[in-house]
Amino acid sequence: MKRSARTLLLLAALFTLTGCAGAPTFITPNSSISADQAGLYRILIVLSILVFVFVEAWLVYNIVRFRRRDGDDSLPKQVYGNNRLEIIWTALPLLLVGVLFWLTVSTVNAVSAPAPLADDLNLQVVGHQWWWEFDYPDLGILTANELHVPAGKTVQITLFSNDVIHSFWIPQLSGKVDVIPGQTNHLWFKADSLGEFHGQCAEFCGLNHANMRIKVVVESQADFEAWVANQQKPPAAPQTDLQKKGYDLVTGGICNSCHTLGEHKSEKESNPQTPAGPGQAGIELAARGVGPNLTHLMSRSVFAGATYELNETNLHRWLQDNQSMKPGNDMSVNPSASDIEALIAYLTTLK
Repeated sequence: MKRSARTLLLLAALFTLTGCAGAPTFITPNSSISADQAGLYRILIVLSILVFVFVEAWLVYNIVRFRRRDGDDSLPKQVYGNNRLEIIWTALPLLLVGVLFWLTVSTVNAVSAPAPLADDLNLQVVGHQWWWEFDYPDLGILTANELHVPAGKTVQITLFSNDVIHSFWIPQLSGKVDVIPGQTNHLWFKADSLGEFHGQCAEFCGLNHANMRIKVVVESQADFEAWVANQQKPPAAPQTDLQKKGYDLVTGGICNSCHTLGEHKSEKESNPQTPAGPGQAGIELAARGVGPNLTHLMSRSVFAGATYELNETNLHRWLQDNQSMKPGNDMSVNPSASDIEALIAYLTTLK
């Protein structure tokens, strides 16, 4: 029985650890923010281990040293009223808490947002159930799920929510910041090196909260400028009759009520008289569309909240039965087989 219990315990531990495989973590940072957070975390872990080992060792020592022995009912020497000991075990925890407080305040100051500079990359991020919208207002780019930024450049992000409370978190690049309806929040980061980094909504926001993910592509300045140039191009024009039918479905048919195609205006441009009250910009920004902008859809590698790889096969599955892939999402249309064929023919040209 004991062997079986140990085996089950080991299997349960291994099963639990498999859930951590490949998960993004701030312990492998790619920005000064995550590096400072990881440094504080390691110090806290080390100090906690030292305190635990000392306390447990002292406890075991006293249990063994002063255990009751046969024929000996005497009590060990009592230390009540020993001023020196009471000062020591009061002062040490206070000193430890003071050190932790100082380290925490230093880290908070280190990761605080720097003053915005003229050459910073400005982003507006809108949280939807269950996907992220990325607006580059200075560049005229509106995209979703996959975020592109250049390495070594400070990124200033303004956060809005279109529905419920979300939380924007890219562990290797930034800390968590809540995304709250009617409220404007901010965060910043500067990626140190090139690569792909993954994030997650960190606030339970409904049925598909776990599938509200983020993909960040950190690239060189030259590659980023090439990406920007492509994103600023107009959407591809249909070349065949089938593509023309798909184009009509996107711009004036079943897709038009939720998705946009082509140029978009920033909140300030579209509503120049809008007062700048708290959250007002986010309300206007979030109201532009229910679904992602499709202008350069196939330039992204992921879709549906960065849950699925974006390719023709998955896109076909999505158009056939998106609710089986992401239950509860807002896309409720059921296009016919011929409409799906036309949509695929046109959407796959949007690169």
